[in-house]
Amino acid sequence: MWRIAGNTGAVGIEIAVAVIIGFLGGRFLDRKLGTEPWISYAGLLAGIGAAIKALLRVIRSYRRETEAPGASDSDIAKKP
Repeated sequence: MWRIAGNTGAVGIEIAVAVIIGFLGGRFLDRKLGTEPWISYAGLLAGIGAAIKALLRVIRSYRRETEAPGASDSDIAKKP
């Protein structure tokens, strides 16, 4: 139970860090190459992509841990 809470809580930080690093990395490259604001936008999109990937990883992990042993996918889909 605590492991699930830890993973879920950490994903919020991971999302924020991914977006910030993507944007700031793009901004740094924009200033070096004189291409403002295009690489900043690309970095922001890459950060958002990394954040979505992290969120999906946590969702899949949570589903695996809460899934009953021996239950099929059709049984899980029928649950309300």
